[in-house]
Amino acid sequence: MIIRDTFADTFNVSRETMTQFDTYAELLADWQTRMNLVGPSTLPVVWDRHFADSAQLMALAGYGRSWLDVGAGAGFPGLVIALLDPSARLTLVESITKKCRFLEEIVEKLELTKRVTIENHRIETLSRQKFDIITARALASLGQLFDWCLVYAGSGTRWLLPKGVRVSDELTSAEQRFTFNYQLMPSKTDGDARIVIATGVRRR
Repeated sequence: MIIRDTFADTFNVSRETMTQFDTYAELLADWQTRMNLVGPSTLPVVWDRHFADSAQLMALAGYGRSWLDVGAGAGFPGLVIALLDPSARLTLVESITKKCRFLEEIVEKLELTKRVTIENHRIETLSRQKFDIITARALASLGQLFDWCLVYAGSGTRWLLPKGVRVSDELTSAEQRFTFNYQLMPSKTDGDARIVIATGVRRR
């Protein structure tokens, strides 16, 4: 398990950025007392379950990318990526207004306003634009995510989608409606989980 003391070494995080992560963790714990941002059982292991789980996507994306994070919730993985990559640009879409208020406070406190945009509505109403990376964590099936987000994908877009034990079923179902290339990468934080790296997504 990755804890705070090993997070910096594992993901090569500077001391200054670790201070930002500490602030993030403190605000998450504070807001969690008033609303359900993450599963209560995951809060004591936030460095592993949320920060590290999100941070592992950086190695699969590269720096300086534009990201679309759908169903951003408490900011995972989008805000973690924003902290790790000062050259990334992120659009976080979240339909629940209360969660957006939390995201806005984090973005302001961590001085990320120039690079992170919070969109408080459903993904279907986002203005048409293209992103280098599309991601979503614990939101919907692969097929549903492709259906919602295909209009935001360009020819070179990479989809980075963390998935659990039913990933094979989701892939089989998605292939009935879409053609795409994919790789499965083992998760560094959950032995049963995989990260789907999809490219070339098209409707059949």
